[in-house]
Amino acid sequence: MKIFASLIAFAVTLALTAPALAEGGGPTHHTKEELKEKMNLLFPEKQVDKEAQTIPAKPDLTSPEYFAAIKGDAVTLKWKEAKDAQEYHVQVATDANFKWLVADDQHVKATTFDVTKLEAGKHYFWRVASVRPNNWATHRKSYFAMSMFETPAAPEAAPAK
Repeated sequence: MKIFASLIAFAVTLALTAPALAEGGGPTHHTKEELKEKMNLLFPEKQVDKEAQTIPAKPDLTSPEYFAAIKGDAVTLKWKEAKDAQEYHVQVATDANFKWLVADDQHVKATTFDVTKLEAGKHYFWRVASVRPNNWATHRKSYFAMSMFETPAAPEAAPAK
């Protein structure tokens, strides 16, 4: 890598001094500012895109509340719109480490998400992250906001008489 960089520097130096040598004169002495200006023309500084570096705010989960008991086999997850978010990444799992995912959608445009086919007697963990899909080069999503809910076990049937 160092050899390559040295070759590039040599080629640039040769390119900057060759016109002066071709005119018959000796080497031209440029001021430091003139050389800097010529180098910047060859290698302009990268412009920073502030918009792409914006990290969206963490969403605020609203429903269901932490450790709420959900009746039935479906629930609608809700959260408040987060600043600078363009979409949301929603995950629902049966474990706190989100290894056993029940739902995983990276492109939710709304601030609600429906989860169906819930099993009775289980704990479910859910989390939402705000996403800006145009910042793949920097940081694409905020931190996850996490919560959980449970589905109570179905009541046992009364014994037959």
